[in-house]
Amino acid sequence: MAGIVASYKKIFENKGAHITLFLIALIWTILSTLFDIASGKPENIKQNPVDLIFNLLMGVYSLQFLHNALNDINLGVLPSFKELSGKVLGGMIVINLVWGFYAAVIIMLSVILYFATHTIAVPIIVIIAILFLSPFINYIYLAFAEQFTFKNLLNIALIFKFIKPAIKQTYIKFLLFMLISLALVAIIVLIYLIATLTNLNTIGMIAKDYYILDSIIDVISCYFLIITWYLAFPYSLINVYREKISPLLREEFDNVSND
Repeated sequence: MAGIVASYKKIFENKGAHITLFLIALIWTILSTLFDIASGKPENIKQNPVDLIFNLLMGVYSLQFLHNALNDINLGVLPSFKELSGKVLGGMIVINLVWGFYAAVIIMLSVILYFATHTIAVPIIVIIAILFLSPFINYIYLAFAEQFTFKNLLNIALIFKFIKPAIKQTYIKFLLFMLISLALVAIIVLIYLIATLTNLNTIGMIAKDYYILDSIIDVISCYFLIITWYLAFPYSLINVYREKISPLLREEFDNVSND
């Protein structure tokens, strides 16, 4: 738990950056909601083009933050948005496309196997396997963030090699962050329950089935998403990356160079 507290502490060392992050969460929520209202679906959960743009922005910001932390630049605190570069965006897009392609192919194959065997267990096992492996993809991003190069990071076999040396520490941190997220969900449910009992949930209708309280909760949730899953969680994995993953990658890269 100490590592989780240290991660949030690091995130809040540059308090000025949080004014910008909260404004981003506010603008993100407003624009995303306006897009969904225009499309007639204000209750959508972050899946429109606006969300894609902001996800890319926060992905680049996260990588710049991790780069600074890994290389002890400016004490590794949250960076200014002026530091962001197109090079980071390009590398992140390549990694997302390649690893997303791997996941899509595996899911497609599982669906084909389902139709061939009529066994629902096959796609279920595949989905569980992808969910199990998903926390380890953070080490690919950490490796990219260290030097901003994705050379040798597109091999699908890499992620399986991360499991043995890092599974315990990775999953302890992942589950702790999940518990923190579930605690926020519980608080939100409690707020909605109280609001329903007092009719506060129907004040200030913005669109059908979407009210001011929904907008406030969305902004808070978006800000929490940014500071927790874009920043604090990957930062918490840096020590594991340095001790377990980085030496493994250096060995892998040396083998590739020798071949």
